[in-house]
Amino acid sequence: MQTIYYSPEQGQLKQASRIVHNALIYMVNPTSQEIAQTAKDLKIPAKFFRDVLDVNERPRITREQEALLMILNMPTKTKHNVLEALPYQTIPFGIIHVKDHMVVVAKEEVPMFASLIKGTYGDFDTHMKTRMTLFLFEGVAIAYEQTLMTITQQVGRLQHKLKKAYRNNELFGLINLNKSLVYFSTSLGAMQMVFERLLNGRDIKLYDEDARMLQSALLDIKQAKAVTELRRESLSNLMDAYAVVIHNNLNSILKILTTLTIVLVIPTMMGSIFSMNVALPYETEWISTIVVGILMVLIVAVLMALFKKKRFLTI
Repeated sequence: MQTIYYSPEQGQLKQASRIVHNALIYMVNPTSQEIAQTAKDLKIPAKFFRDVLDVNERPRITREQEALLMILNMPTKTKHNVLEALPYQTIPFGIIHVKDHMVVVAKEEVPMFASLIKGTYGDFDTHMKTRMTLFLFEGVAIAYEQTLMTITQQVGRLQHKLKKAYRNNELFGLINLNKSLVYFSTSLGAMQMVFERLLNGRDIKLYDEDARMLQSALLDIKQAKAVTELRRESLSNLMDAYAVVIHNNLNSILKILTTLTIVLVIPTMMGSIFSMNVALPYETEWISTIVVGILMVLIVAVLMALFKKKRFLTI
């Protein structure tokens, strides 16, 4: 899909049916024909599009002739449940600067582009390539912050469930969230280097206000990276703690089962001895049954008291 925007007058934004002067082109999962035509019309290397559409592409900057490619990673929610598989991952999208035009291309919809068109980040005209790019940078930083807040809430809910019952599903949920944070950390670190490179002004021209906006976006990315690392470390420690608790609980349960087995074995053995078809002393006396029963109860009571004193019957 390809959508073309342009500004006929200052402060206005309209769609066009073809590429016009100072156009903003938005391409989502473009066809090979759309890629070939756009690359030909705007003199963009076709490999720029192929690189962006590769889901494993990392953030970077590439310049070839008059075309500048900036690849960023944005957070996205997968279709999977947090208990089943990876709930969040990052996908690349590209911003391409050429003379008089800017192209935004991605394999999936870019939510921050929709916010850009709505004017959420501020006003712009389509000839303001640097300003639009910085607005998208800001949108990416906000998207990471919002996703990290959602992950924090999900961790809290899983913790609450784990306090009630230690089940594999909740633990797998924590593991999947931790994997998502690994993706975030890698992407944020790479984007930090991209933003720092852009600050020198050699790749895109920066006015004072643009430089301030880029520094603000860089600060947001650094903060998001710090929060991600903190969440990762906290989540790793949390999973280690739960592993220790589960191990201790398992040991306690095994101790209780072993204790009960020992306690029950003694009267069982005594009952088995007196049940054999072998002549035993005083077996014909009625009092012998009472004595054996009392002896069983005393032995069980002594063993239970001993094990309780040793705290074998507590979890």
